[in-house]
Amino acid sequence: MKIDIKRIEFVITHSCTGNCKHCSAVPEYEGSVDAEAAVQAVKRLTSRYKVESIMTFGGEPLLYADTVCKIFKAAQNIPKRQIITNGYFSNDEKEIESVAAAITANDILISVDAFHQEYIPLEPVIHFAKSLTVRKRVHPAWLINEQDDNPYNIETKRLLKIFNDMGIESTPHGNNIFPAGRALQFFPPPEKIDLTVPCGEMPYTGRLDEIECVSIEPNGDLTVCSIPIGNIYKDDVLSILDNYDPYANPLTSALLEGGVAKLLEIAGDFDISDCYTACGVCRKIMKGMYKL
Repeated sequence: MKIDIKRIEFVITHSCTGNCKHCSAVPEYEGSVDAEAAVQAVKRLTSRYKVESIMTFGGEPLLYADTVCKIFKAAQNIPKRQIITNGYFSNDEKEIESVAAAITANDILISVDAFHQEYIPLEPVIHFAKSLTVRKRVHPAWLINEQDDNPYNIETKRLLKIFNDMGIESTPHGNNIFPAGRALQFFPPPEKIDLTVPCGEMPYTGRLDEIECVSIEPNGDLTVCSIPIGNIYKDDVLSILDNYDPYANPLTSALLEGGVAKLLEIAGDFDISDCYTACGVCRKIMKGMYKL
């Protein structure tokens, strides 16, 4: 097994100022990540590993801007420091400017697209973008893919042009939405789920025995590919990693040895009718059966 942490992610909060149709998040925890525990985790991880990137997101992370700023202050030696935000955390221009001035991340990804702007006013987002002195980019979500000529994508391109005309670039590809979380209510599932995908081959995932990225949830859970392996409010983050063994748990061991199909065999009669991807199957089984 290999553990070499190159990336740290913080899900600052599950609270959000939007209610987007495409959202894959499933709100589970109230409040936000504890700032002091988060800072300590950053310090401990960077004391052992050469961390290359750190990201905060949510929910809307800038609802807890003080916590975000404390995390990035502790992360100044990490080269890539990113925030994903919808840009809407206040209507007060002075507060928006104050938060923009305090941010020490060096790449702000602002979610602008047809889905977000159905619920989020554009004016405060534009004011926030203009107030930032660090690198900022608009980061859209595409339905199917950027090339598909559907009404959502047409509106997203119109919105992006507003920012592009102000000199704010778009990220190269954005995100292609997939049905999960709230999005399950609005977008049809595929006809068949491919369960043959090996562990770590899906986008935004990694093998459970080759750990390069960890994520911390608002309740303090330290997760590897959405699977909790400990809690930083209870134990030292390095001790959690030292004691982690995915082969000691029958579920994670099955996933590594035979992918989601093998995991489903271990789970037995488990209802996956509301799952739209192999990752969705894995997450549902882990949530229902996995024990630390």
